[in-house]
Amino acid sequence: MIPRLSLSRLWLVLAVLLPVLGSLATPLSTVDLAYHVRVGEQILDTGRIPAVDDLTFTAAGQPWLDQQWLAQLVLGSIHRLGSWEALAVLRAVLVGVVFGLLILACRISGASNRIAAGLGLAAFVAAVATLALRPQLIGMALFAVTLAILAARRDRPQLLWLLPFIAAVWTNVHGSFVLAPLAVGVAMLGDLRAREASGRRIVLVAAATLAATLVSPFGLGTWTYAAGLTTNPLVTGRITEWQPTSLRSFSGIVFFASALLLAAYLARRPGRTPWLTLAWLGGLFVLGAYAERGVAWWPLGAAVVAAGLIAEDRRAAAEPALHERPPNRVNGLIAMALVAVAVLLLPWWRTADPVVGRRGLLLDAPALATAVRATSIPGDRLFVPQRWGSWFEWATPDRPVFVDSRVELFPVAVWDDATAVTVGLEDWVGVLDRWSIDVVVVDTATGGDLQSRMEAQPGWREAASDAEGTVFVRR
Repeated sequence: MIPRLSLSRLWLVLAVLLPVLGSLATPLSTVDLAYHVRVGEQILDTGRIPAVDDLTFTAAGQPWLDQQWLAQLVLGSIHRLGSWEALAVLRAVLVGVVFGLLILACRISGASNRIAAGLGLAAFVAAVATLALRPQLIGMALFAVTLAILAARRDRPQLLWLLPFIAAVWTNVHGSFVLAPLAVGVAMLGDLRAREASGRRIVLVAAATLAATLVSPFGLGTWTYAAGLTTNPLVTGRITEWQPTSLRSFSGIVFFASALLLAAYLARRPGRTPWLTLAWLGGLFVLGAYAERGVAWWPLGAAVVAAGLIAEDRRAAAEPALHERPPNRVNGLIAMALVAVAVLLLPWWRTADPVVGRRGLLLDAPALATAVRATSIPGDRLFVPQRWGSWFEWATPDRPVFVDSRVELFPVAVWDDATAVTVGLEDWVGVLDRWSIDVVVVDTATGGDLQSRMEAQPGWREAASDAEGTVFVRR
């Protein structure tokens, strides 16, 4: 039976289902994700959080503060239950949770169904580049539930006591946990300034939330890790997504455009915007401008603020509510059709591949890993492109790689050696010899002239090749 659905409720359904559909239709990138899965499965097997590096040979045995261990445990568990297909579904579920909770926070803030749905869809467009499956996406879901609880604090103040527990989980998931005490602190200052009756409660909640960020195997180390990562020149200088947000990227264009639109609205609205609200928006904007990875938090926080201000302005202007047409089955049919599309996009319908799982499911998962296993022995050292490091750490776990996504773990000298091999500096062959590298994997798309240089080396032979790249092994 086809349910009856009003148009405004259909907008809410669209605002949640369209991001989910986009997630299901987009391949799953293994950059970062694959090494998180491997470490998560190691934690399951050993019952211990790793304290030193055992994924690479250039940092082997060096101390490693694995702040994201809980997210890795989740990813490893889901992979063990249902492989990459289950992880693809997990990403879609997390995306649905993020925008479902965001729309709920907008509704609680006073926005109508249509405005809440519009803000949710706008936030999805602004955040789409940050929705890869990695610990940050779990952090975004925790941020969204934090915003929803804070939005509901006047009607359901008892929910505030969930925030310290959310912060404790978040602290062991992703470095963005610092947003938990910041968001609660901003709400606390607003309530104290307005002399809300719940002021005493939120002060206690804010203190408990801050204390909860120390509930970690590393204590204060989580804070020093988060601060050090964002200011590490190795990270900000070598990783594009940690560099300042640029208008040369889609996410940068949408980010700055959304900030300009919101600034124009704030300048023209009849009411005065509280300075605390402006400070919160300013902080989120600075995060987004500082690094492309920081763009994730702006659309979520800004959408909830905009929802509250729009509702306030409409009440002040005494605008009549929009006439709602009666629910009808056409709208219900559209919603059901979208659910059917989501089912059809589930990864289990795709053709299986013995090497990389379902066809088209994974990005940055070269089938060359099979050739590496066939032409080398356990313990051999691999030089692979940094963006493929995570995949080879998962696909060839008994063959350590040169570097991976944990940029901060490796000293400058190691990155200089990686650059020497990649671009062909004078001593690039000496780097291969000095590190006793046994296998070199060249990426056709980004390897430059490395393949021709390897072909010219007498001590190396081509072991395998396909459209993605070439494997060279020592003779």
